[in-house]
Amino acid sequence: MENKEAKRLYGKKLSLMGNLQTTQVMLKGSPADVERAAKKAIDDAGADGGFLLSTGDQCGRDTPEANIFKLVETAKIYGKY
Repeated sequence: MENKEAKRLYGKKLSLMGNLQTTQVMLKGSPADVERAAKKAIDDAGADGGFLLSTGDQCGRDTPEANIFKLVETAKIYGKY
């Protein structure tokens, strides 16, 4: 289920967490891919609170540091609502 649909269905009942794809976005993607996915996740599920931006799972040991830093940076810039 996508963040937007989960927020619509359950957003008033529980908090949502995620949902950046661990392999395709975080491990193999570029920092621009990470920023784009993070902004989409925030746009889809961040309104009215109750959303924690994170990966869909863990970050693998080979995840580029630039991608991790970009995730944190994007959260700081766009994650205030």
